[in-house]
Amino acid sequence: MNMSDKDEPLRQEKEQQQQKPDVHHSFLTRHVPAQYSNTRKLCYRHRPDLTRKRMPDSFNFEDVQRQMESFPTSDRAAISRIWSLFSAAPADQRTLILKGLLSTCCMPQLSFLYDEIKPLLRIDFSSIVPREVSLRIFSFLDAKSLCHAAQVSQSWRSLADDDQLWHRMCEQHIDKKCTKCGWGLPLLDKHRANVRRKRLPSSNNQALTTSTTIDDNNSLLRTACGPGSLSATEGADQDNDDDLHRTKRIKVDSNNGTTVESFEGGPYPAHNTEVIPPVRTRRPWKEVYSERLVVERNWRRNKYNVRVLRGHTDGVMCLQFCDANNILITGSYDKTVKVWSLDTGETIRTLEGHTRCVRALQFDNAKLVTASMDNTLKIWDWHAGRCIRTLEGHTGGVLSLHFDSKLLASGSTDMTIRVWDFHRGECCTLMGHTEWVNSVRICSQDNLLVSGSDDSTIRLWDLQTRSCVKVFNGHVGQVQIALPSPRGFKHRFNGELIDPQQQQVSNTSSSTSPVNLTNFQPACATENSTGRRRHRQSQQPSASSSDDPFSTTKGALSVTPIILSGSLDNTLKFWTFDGVCLRTLFGHVEGVWSLAFDSLRIVSGSHDRTVRVWDLENGHCMHALEGHSGPVTAVAMSDTKIVSASEDNEVRIWDFSANQ
Repeated sequence: MNMSDKDEPLRQEKEQQQQKPDVHHSFLTRHVPAQYSNTRKLCYRHRPDLTRKRMPDSFNFEDVQRQMESFPTSDRAAISRIWSLFSAAPADQRTLILKGLLSTCCMPQLSFLYDEIKPLLRIDFSSIVPREVSLRIFSFLDAKSLCHAAQVSQSWRSLADDDQLWHRMCEQHIDKKCTKCGWGLPLLDKHRANVRRKRLPSSNNQALTTSTTIDDNNSLLRTACGPGSLSATEGADQDNDDDLHRTKRIKVDSNNGTTVESFEGGPYPAHNTEVIPPVRTRRPWKEVYSERLVVERNWRRNKYNVRVLRGHTDGVMCLQFCDANNILITGSYDKTVKVWSLDTGETIRTLEGHTRCVRALQFDNAKLVTASMDNTLKIWDWHAGRCIRTLEGHTGGVLSLHFDSKLLASGSTDMTIRVWDFHRGECCTLMGHTEWVNSVRICSQDNLLVSGSDDSTIRLWDLQTRSCVKVFNGHVGQVQIALPSPRGFKHRFNGELIDPQQQQVSNTSSSTSPVNLTNFQPACATENSTGRRRHRQSQQPSASSSDDPFSTTKGALSVTPIILSGSLDNTLKFWTFDGVCLRTLFGHVEGVWSLAFDSLRIVSGSHDRTVRVWDLENGHCMHALEGHSGPVTAVAMSDTKIVSASEDNEVRIWDFSANQ
């Protein structure tokens, strides 16, 4: 028998095996080409375009590969064949295979499947839906959630940092309180104006003083009558315009060939007359929001730096400061007025001329007006330190003053108010108070004047008819100050009007011991079901809400003018212009001498040597600032600081800014 005869059975067996159909190969040949030829049928997890966008699966194939290597070759081939058959199967057959596998799984395998499937079922919606839809979804997140979303992936970061989202967040919070989270952020308009001024070169300071500060003239006057009237978007737009360096050039003679400098400090040839357009680089709204959030957190956590200014030799009775110009001016019992630098804390100049105590002052960019117990008012050029004019007419010491663009009002110990009209060159006298007039404020838009007196009353005067139109009775002590809200001032009161006796019981504990606000989080999460029900109820008309604009529910803003007053009866009161007392704040243990407020807070100074910070909306005392060793006679505030004066001869600056 030859070798060919011996190999014949083996050859026949091999031919028979080749003639048998390979089920595995046939299954793959039938299904795989159809799947790879139509990529539209691929799911979210296996589409190549989506795989590049989304994060990788948590499933670790390297671990599976290491486990496979521990098995024999035959077992690895069997497992690979099962995987390849399942991957090639159509969707309906896959489901059928899984049903069969689940029916044979024991509890440990089912538990394993449950733990492994949960993370695999998560879908990144931002990689599927259009960007506009994703931004709409992100718009329902609060600031804290947006920051968390920015840490998920690069694609989510581009969505969470979208400028439109943060612009909406700024509109919702800056210079107002959010109706969802209760947080409001400071405007910082005067602070940003100061930053712009610092960027200008010092060599051109004299030439630029008028042009760069003339827009802030009105804001200087607002300090004496409450907060400024800029809206949140206006203040934020100012903030975004900080980096808009203008390319105005100083005009020179091109014949002499000299070189001058632009406002930015860059030299250029004089013969070059080409005007370079400004480069508009806006700050991201997220940065605008974050800067203000840091300041607001400092306010709520009572985190500040204190500077003490010493220079007066007797009690300081009045003050005003301007963040934009970094100027503070104080008046004292030592008969002098001092101009301070807020940057250095040094005295710039001392104004002398009054023969008795300086009790009131107000300044703008051009002039300073002071009132003294020597029965006179003086108008100064505070830049040069010289007296321009002396106004005489009162028969007693002048205790208070306030001016706007055309009128100057003064209150005196002679129980009268004199109104000086500089346009007409006239002076009229308002009589009605029966004791010293401690406070006067002009409401120029409505041609009204508000005054407070030692006779415990507040009076509202019509400057056109020169008559008293309303008397406010409610204080049982001498009214030291009465501040009307500026036009457009928005406020919100929680709940209905509260009886003062009931409120005294409920507010005593919260006022004497400041409210702990350190755990508050700056978030305005979407309303839950309870919040939505409350919102729907607030929208339903009711007799109390429709008849009384001040008994508003949370979320409703009112622009109805109000008056805030402080008295030696230890209380602060909110009033309507109709004479209705809206709310009484208790907390000081001695008389209130001075007040200041903005859209978020109230600051009060008292004979009890403390400065208290109140929440404007709910009337809670947030903090009590202690440090003065004498009665606090005057306070002023801005978005970032409080300045207080006392009979201890000191001026204290409580700085809540982010740059501590």
